[in-house]
Amino acid sequence: MNIIVCLKQILDPEIPVRDFRVDSDKKEATRGSANMVTNIFCENALETALQLREKTGGKITALIFGSVESAEDSLRKALAMKADQAMMVINDGHPHPDPLAVAQVLAAAIRKTGEFDLVMVGRESGDWGVGQTGGLIAEELGIPCVSFVDQIESGADGLIVKRQTDTGWEKAGAGLP
Repeated sequence: MNIIVCLKQILDPEIPVRDFRVDSDKKEATRGSANMVTNIFCENALETALQLREKTGGKITALIFGSVESAEDSLRKALAMKADQAMMVINDGHPHPDPLAVAQVLAAAIRKTGEFDLVMVGRESGDWGVGQTGGLIAEELGIPCVSFVDQIESGADGLIVKRQTDTGWEKAGAGLP
């Protein structure tokens, strides 16, 4: 199974308060000397992909859209966690592109990788928390999207996913592209 895991870097949420500044004009945190780290929800997606690969075999590609100076660290961490390969799409434009722009760029990069069976993203980003990119990537690629997945198993006709809902747990079947 060929799995692509999309990663995002965010400002380190563990930054001490004394080092935290907000740009009042832009209404956002300023990086200053703070580190950029891989979004924890993206790391969860990567860990889930690693567990699935352990059961089914295959290959994991970590993919990130970001600036060269910071995104490389996330890809190195993904490789250290045992992803098979890493790809970076360099963002040399807007520092905070909207979810649709990110999804379009990532979908184009995913198409260039060739065949894939599964694309995984984190639930949301730890900075803006929009949570739209995964569904938008699926729309761009014309594939099904199942969000808030907690567990993935290989089934006869694709995947069986388990996710938590407001009323309990739900299992759903999803075909592979």
